[in-house]
Amino acid sequence: MATTMTPLQPGTEAAAQATAFAIFGSDIPPIDPDDYDGSWRTTLHVIAEEWVSEGRFERHAARTATALNELFATQERYGIGSPETRAHSDRLRPLIDRCRHFGITTADLIRHGARFPEN
Repeated sequence: MATTMTPLQPGTEAAAQATAFAIFGSDIPPIDPDDYDGSWRTTLHVIAEEWVSEGRFERHAARTATALNELFATQERYGIGSPETRAHSDRLRPLIDRCRHFGITTADLIRHGARFPEN
């Protein structure tokens, strides 16, 4: 039995949910349908507001700062191009991407304990 997929149309509720899931993974807070109109921009805005109100921004910044410090320690121990460093960097990439989406800055990460190496 064959199935067909209907492409997601921009501005539909399915597109909004798919976009939010693609960006934020399964860590999406429940969203009341009355809080958004189905557009992905509105959905992302609602998610960002939920993250702020739940303290997720602060927790995410702290978690990312810790992961950055672990990466820098791994770089010092094994070298910048080592397999260990590359593996750790790959695990860190989604955290950094989420920081970008939510507007978490380097200053926020430093405030949460990230110690960037001086060059």
